[in-house]
Amino acid sequence: MKVKVYHNGDDVFIAWKPDGFIPECRGFALMRRRNGIEETVSTWVGFEGQSHQEGERRASTNWPIQKYQWTDYMANPGDKVQYRVLPMVGPDKDNLRPDPTTSSDWTKEITLTHEFDPQIEAYFNRGIVAAQWISRRLGITAEDLKSKKLRIVIETPNDPLRRYLHGPLGSRLFEVLAYAAKSKRHIYAALYELDDEQLEAALETLGRRAHVVLANGSVKESGDDQNREARERLRDKIDLHDRFISPGALGHNKFLVICDTRKKPRWVWTGSQNWTKTGLCTQANNSVLIDDVDLAEEYRKQWDLLKEAGDETPEDLKESNSDPRDPNVGNAPVRLWFTPTIGQVDLKEARQVIVGAKQAILFLMFNPGPKDTLLNKIIETARAGTDGKRLYIRGAINQDPSTTANPVELFATQNSEKADFGVVLPAAIDEATSWFRREMKQLPGTFAMVHSKVVLIDPFGDHPVLLTGSHNLGPKASVTNDENLLLIRDAPGLAAAYAANIMAIYNQYRWRFRRQIQPKNKRWEGLVDAATWQNGYLKPGSAALREIDFWVGV
Repeated sequence: MKVKVYHNGDDVFIAWKPDGFIPECRGFALMRRRNGIEETVSTWVGFEGQSHQEGERRASTNWPIQKYQWTDYMANPGDKVQYRVLPMVGPDKDNLRPDPTTSSDWTKEITLTHEFDPQIEAYFNRGIVAAQWISRRLGITAEDLKSKKLRIVIETPNDPLRRYLHGPLGSRLFEVLAYAAKSKRHIYAALYELDDEQLEAALETLGRRAHVVLANGSVKESGDDQNREARERLRDKIDLHDRFISPGALGHNKFLVICDTRKKPRWVWTGSQNWTKTGLCTQANNSVLIDDVDLAEEYRKQWDLLKEAGDETPEDLKESNSDPRDPNVGNAPVRLWFTPTIGQVDLKEARQVIVGAKQAILFLMFNPGPKDTLLNKIIETARAGTDGKRLYIRGAINQDPSTTANPVELFATQNSEKADFGVVLPAAIDEATSWFRREMKQLPGTFAMVHSKVVLIDPFGDHPVLLTGSHNLGPKASVTNDENLLLIRDAPGLAAAYAANIMAIYNQYRWRFRRQIQPKNKRWEGLVDAATWQNGYLKPGSAALREIDFWVGV
């Protein structure tokens, strides 16, 4: 049994492959050794027609896993973990036992840390509300009441459910701001949105050492301001500078520079997460914290340019943005683009990276637009194919970006003819089943569910490439908006962390989305009490078997 383990500092993604079909196998039990204590991972779904209590969990020795990968959401940052996979065999579901002859050994112990490569930390939130634990935790099924209760939760600093939703990403951001305040550091931030009591209070504590260029969000009329309340609160308390470029463009950055004790730029925090309660808690987001003086200096220079530009986007700013910055962070070459650029030079390079993929393309996107985007390029690359091995392509997108004039054809059969292409849209369980409660798809009144903007190329290859930042990966982000886009090469630990995060989100929606488009009589209703469930996964030449091989490194 081959087993591979990947993690993002919080969630752990485990993939395995036996030598072949296992007679009488009803699935797999997953064992976890956490900080030296052995545990059996529990699951939430049993066999078709089996009696159970609502919301019940049972050990995977009783309700085994009928697939070849699992995301362990129950591990915690800082844990030291190992895993072992046990085939559960027997004549029926009531007489199962582990099969020692085909069981795996314990995997090598790993520590769930957030420093994945020298000088680079990565953080992710848990902001998916289309989940059973959210519905059960709220204890309410009516959509309008759930909405009200969840809004109260995410608006309340230190609420336990809010802390869980913002996860390590929110915790680390609050730590960084508190550290800067305590040690009297200066910080420089360029923000698109600001709407969170805890973040606003943190800036207030920093006082005049907090230097912020604050845009006006996305508005319909000139002079309107989505950040009016935060701006009024902080106007005379911090060093605040307005950048009103919406409508027409977005001041879409969300970056933070933290200085050392000599007021010199030292750390950079950037990513997709807006400084709002929804950005922290009810959308899938990512951020990186990088300790590098050269990279921090480039972000600080950009902050100065944005401050000087005021409410304009002068031509010299576009010209400056059209020249990339190329610092090295540890052993990782980094290419930094700011936008708006001239001639989409940032996207031109990103398209070349995508076309150069040799093994895999994984991605998360919000709404790149319908035409000339990196999503379009991924689809084109899938259809073109590669010499020899099929590309493994998986992604989750907040919504279908198609328009009548420019259909994107996310689900066209041509996408999977020459590549193993799979993409999902957010979905929820819209009516209760024998195993599941009804879920909310999103916080009502909001739009974003997947807000990360990430493309990951060949995460386990010789030269992985990560694209991340605020950039929405389309032409408007390139030539109109204020954005930042980081290309980080040859950082294998970081690449594996993002792979684990992307698959956690993809798999969260994978079954839910498929369920929405299936006839009701074809929907999955529980585990199969037979060994035949293996056939679809292990069929020679199948996409399912190639997926297993990709994750276990065959």
